[in-house]
Amino acid sequence: MKIILSIIFIILAVQCHGQNASFKEIKRKPNSRYFNTKEATIIFPLVVTKYPGINKLINAQIKKDMFHPDDEMQSLNKIIEENINKYGLINLSYKVTCNSAGFLSFSISAEGCGSYCSSWATYFNFDLLTGKKITINDIFLIDKIDSFKNIVRLDKINALTKYKEEEEGYFINQDIDSSIYNWAISQVDENCMNEVSVENFSISSNAIEISDPCEFPHAIRSQQPVIELKYPGNSISKFLKPKYRKLLK
Repeated sequence: MKIILSIIFIILAVQCHGQNASFKEIKRKPNSRYFNTKEATIIFPLVVTKYPGINKLINAQIKKDMFHPDDEMQSLNKIIEENINKYGLINLSYKVTCNSAGFLSFSISAEGCGSYCSSWATYFNFDLLTGKKITINDIFLIDKIDSFKNIVRLDKINALTKYKEEEEGYFINQDIDSSIYNWAISQVDENCMNEVSVENFSISSNAIEISDPCEFPHAIRSQQPVIELKYPGNSISKFLKPKYRKLLK
């Protein structure tokens, strides 16, 4: 009997560890005051696993991080409708980057319009065995996280330095005027060059990508720099905890 029970527990553990998630979608049209279309441009994902308790934990976290509701008991449908009709939500979509070996990583991109339109992305990483949200500190060895942050900091500085050189070229060639050029450079120097965050990230089958944008005011959003901070697992394996080293091999 003990042998049979042990085999059952092993099988259940393997199934849980290897489980993937699927998605159900809530689809809504935007309010025509903000965006007049007949299409459902708002597609909100609900995570579905084999275990209702895990589904509840994950979807509650997504609702909280996406909408920051004053009343956590308010239904998701009501929150979405409020964001559509009161706050001008016009677009929402999601992108899955990892859904294997018991891990789920995806991002939700949204756009809202008021006096002007703005967009943003929120990143989600979950352990499908527990329903727990995965943070950057869960992935990296405690004595290596600062070393990784320093790598990201240097890569961000290098990317912004290159951006400034490119902007100077556009200014010299009169592709942009002095006011736009000076404004863009001041945004980089004052708000982005000396700041780094690794808290927002996505996991893929073989890499971690950090999202730490240098966000510009709406009036010069077209000049905002594109910063790619992507790290293949084999290049940072010595910083990773064993199970993530295996995941990102």
